[in-house]
Amino acid sequence: MVIGKGQRALWVMTGSLALAQAGTARAEVNLVSPDETPRGPLDRVEVQIGGSIRAQYFNEMGGSDDGSYRHRGYDGGTRFRLHVNYHVNDDLKLLSYAELGVDTARVMGWKDHYDRNSDDSATNRRQVYFGFDSARYGRLTVGKQNSIYYDTVGVRTDLWDHDMLAQAPGVGVSGDHDGSYRARRSLKYLYPMGDLTFYLGWLFPDEALHLADNIDYQRHHGGSVGMDWAFAPDWLLSAAYSNVKADTRDGSDRNTWHQQITGSALTWTPGPWYASVGGGYYSDFVPGDELRPDRYFAGDAYGVEYVVRYTIPVDADWLVNLQPYVAGDRLSQQGRNDYQSNHQVVGLVTQFPWKLRLDLEHTFANTSDHEADVTLARLRYDF
Repeated sequence: MVIGKGQRALWVMTGSLALAQAGTARAEVNLVSPDETPRGPLDRVEVQIGGSIRAQYFNEMGGSDDGSYRHRGYDGGTRFRLHVNYHVNDDLKLLSYAELGVDTARVMGWKDHYDRNSDDSATNRRQVYFGFDSARYGRLTVGKQNSIYYDTVGVRTDLWDHDMLAQAPGVGVSGDHDGSYRARRSLKYLYPMGDLTFYLGWLFPDEALHLADNIDYQRHHGGSVGMDWAFAPDWLLSAAYSNVKADTRDGSDRNTWHQQITGSALTWTPGPWYASVGGGYYSDFVPGDELRPDRYFAGDAYGVEYVVRYTIPVDADWLVNLQPYVAGDRLSQQGRNDYQSNHQVVGLVTQFPWKLRLDLEHTFANTSDHEADVTLARLRYDF
């Protein structure tokens, strides 16, 4: 593997920034903490900042992506977070949260390290929401935020890098617009009750999203329910259902869909082990191969993902632990589109001190469209 000057610059700059801040890094940094005995309004304020700086390398086997920005090195999902909360009393807390995604290569003007054919912005609002949290009444938030489906089912296997190729948040038209991932204009309520946590959600009407060949997608509304059940020590059962009414249209030609996703996940976490399997059934949710408003979605599809990871502690000043893992997925489209995909993954997370880590991963692909195997590396600094 030959690394060019631009790729070296991206990796070195990201690594240098991580090391420069390593002495004070935490998963979340408390700038302001509420006083135990507040005397005025400002004593009840809580402010936290955090984020993740990520440099990534992606290589498709066979040289099909040689010369691409991903092959030269690119931003792998850098984001910055801000929490500002207000403690009304011992039970009630007002919440506000913002998470900004940043394409550092585009911000720096490194033209060989981002997709110049896209009109994506250098920054994007990953999440922005407001609400309240109460042990008595539960938690209610409104805005752009993780969906109930992702919080219960999708997140359980979203632990490796080249993933969510079979989970609903990764296979629809857009997880932001169809409400399966970081849902725009959404309301979410959760209420814990012992070993059970219940979720309810609502999606408000959204703006149209342009897809391809003059076809637009627009969500009208939707609802979702979910639950997490810790039914035994080290075991968690999760489930969710979502139903969204949306249109696809090409000028005056319009078709209405009732998109449904139903999924479940089972997670086992004894000691150093983490194992989870999850998946769902998707009705009129996954795009097919026909660019027509009345046949845009493939009909029925199902997807399954799994991951098994083991943490090996290391007693060294320069190394915290090693986390080898295996993972995989399968996506199958039924009816008009006989598409199948299967991925098997082997990877290793190397966790260094100061919240610095290196992910190495290889994906073996077996798909109807002859997708290439992939090797991926990610240098990541969390603070």
